[in-house]
Amino acid sequence: MSGKRLLQGIISLGVAALIVVMGIVLAILSRGMFADEKGGAQSSQTATGSSKATGEERQAVPVIVQPARTMIFEQRIDIAGNILAKRFALVSARIPGTLDSIFVDEGDFVEAGKTKLFQTDSVKLTQAVAIAQEQVTVAECAVREKEALLEKTLVGQQVAEADFARYKDLAERNAIARQVLEHQEAQVRQFEADVRHVRTLIELAKAQLEQARLNLKIAEKDLADSLVVAPISGRVSLRMKEPGEMAGAGTPVLRIDDLSLVEVSIFVPSEYYDQVVVGQTKLRVRVAGRDLGELPVTFKSPVVEPRLRTFQVKALLQSPPPEVVPGSLAQVSLVLASRQGLGVPAQAIQQRGGKNIVFVVTENKAKAIPVELGWETEGWQEIRSGLSAVVPVITSGQSLVDDGTPVRVLKEAGR
Repeated sequence: MSGKRLLQGIISLGVAALIVVMGIVLAILSRGMFADEKGGAQSSQTATGSSKATGEERQAVPVIVQPARTMIFEQRIDIAGNILAKRFALVSARIPGTLDSIFVDEGDFVEAGKTKLFQTDSVKLTQAVAIAQEQVTVAECAVREKEALLEKTLVGQQVAEADFARYKDLAERNAIARQVLEHQEAQVRQFEADVRHVRTLIELAKAQLEQARLNLKIAEKDLADSLVVAPISGRVSLRMKEPGEMAGAGTPVLRIDDLSLVEVSIFVPSEYYDQVVVGQTKLRVRVAGRDLGELPVTFKSPVVEPRLRTFQVKALLQSPPPEVVPGSLAQVSLVLASRQGLGVPAQAIQQRGGKNIVFVVTENKAKAIPVELGWETEGWQEIRSGLSAVVPVITSGQSLVDDGTPVRVLKEAGR
């Protein structure tokens, strides 16, 4: 019995000890959990503060700014133009006929008054000159013949006059009949008429001789004109006929262009007519990627073309580069007016509420400034009023901001 009781006491003591140990463990665990909850609360508060700061940073719109600047603004028109030859010649045959020879080809350089171009009907015209020379010879012989006849007639007249003087003396002495004297007087008068007649024949022969000489000059001129030489210096740009074909006045055989002096030609809308002034208005020209600078207007059409409502404007270009030839396409800016002003990049302009505005950055916030616009030049917009200082304006991100929006400047363009 005593052993059984001893065993029960030991078991009861072990259960009580176990309960105490478990209580201690639970107390320790409870303290640890409380500490964890307190530390967790503190960490949560710290994380909330950091998230709030990051959120405010994220609300600031990133932008790029670029300073306004003072520059020259132009009122101009960009027009496609053409390069034309100032001096050119469409060369036709002066004497109609068959082309015997063409001495030049396209691209050849010719010199005014020296280079032979082509010839027409040289054989026929050479024969015409020979015939005209023979006619001159015949006319000269006719003149000499009439002059000899005059000498003969004058001799006969002298004899008749001498006989008449003797017969008159005899008649006064009644040595001959009156009829003989009258007959001799008639002979004298006839010789006087013959002299006048021969003199007239001489004048006619001389006139015919002069006519023959003129015909010879014409034949020689025709022969000379059959050989055509270059009327201007330049290059043959077009050959329109070949040997054996018929040529005549008004039908060009060759075209010659003087490449040392060309014109820039454009056609401008009629509303700008009064703004273009010869000698003052400038053309800014670019051909084949080459800048030719500014050229003053040298010609303005006196009338406006009624169908297209445009007028022609030209500018001279002397000694152009080799690539600038007649027929080239020219990129032309017609500068109508220019002035100095304050400008901003064109992309900085925004339309808000029917107004043009730009945004500047003040105390890390966007500030909207209404502006009045002027001319635009090379991507820059003139500001006529509203912005008076050379200050940076927002050029990227401006469509995402309003007046007072927090902004964060990423960089300043151009730096």
